[in-house]
Order: sequence, then structure tokens, then C-alpha cells
Amino acid sequence: MRQDVSRLNQTGIDSQPAPQPEAGVVSSWSPAAMIDRLDGDEELARQLITLFLGEYPRLMDGLRVSASGGNPDAVRRAAHAAKGCIANFVEGGPQATAYRIEQLGTAGTLDDVPALVAQLEYEVEGLARAMMAFQESSCAS
Repeated sequence: MRQDVSRLNQTGIDSQPAPQPEAGVVSSWSPAAMIDRLDGDEELARQLITLFLGEYPRLMDGLRVSASGGNPDAVRRAAHAAKGCIANFVEGGPQATAYRIEQLGTAGTLDDVPALVAQLEYEVEGLARAMMAFQESSCAS
């Protein structure tokens, strides 16, 4: 574990190139499917999206800080929080990536965490862009 911490401190989370996820990973979120899951309550869907858009930057910051600190339990907790928040909107994609980070934190093996955090950021940014486009679509109507 000491080696994991040392490696994180030497390479830094921000120095890891962002891996490109599989095509379509982020597109699994659908406003129509979300509204359907909420029994047609579009207003509630928009409120939940607004909450997510306000919250996810803090969750990602917490995950980055935890990963760069090299504390497996902090990584596990931060990834668990991100996973739970994301799971309200999608299964797989960023939710699965956050789950993998959580598992690595639980196992105390942080070697792959920086690359996975970069991947998660990429995936969550795509999800957030799709959500913002949906939110803006109501303004244009």
C-alpha cells in the first residue's frame, strides 16, 4: 500500500491521461426514460438534474483529493458517494466506473485509481452535458 501512495504522489492524479471510454457509454442516459421512471413527472426530473449538476463537481473534487492523498478508505468513501449520486440517473458507464474505484479502495490497491478517476470525469462530464442540453431545451420552448 505504501508503494500505491508513493506512486500517486509521484505521478499525481492530474498527470494521468484521460482514457477514452467505449463509444456510447455516456449516452445511456435518456431524459425520456428518466421521466418515465418518475411516472411522467418532468418537473421532478428537472429538479433532480439541477441537484446533480450542482453536486457532481464537489463529488468529483472529493474523489480527486482522496485519490491524490492515497488513503484507500477515503477513496472508497468518495467513490461510493459518487456512485450513489450517479446511479440515480444511469446504470453502467460512469456508475460502473465509480463502483470499480470503490472496489479498489476497499481492496487497498490504488494503482489504477488515477486512470479510473480520469475516465469517470470524462464520463460524468458527458452525462452532465446531456443533462444541461435537456435543461436548456425547456428554455427554448
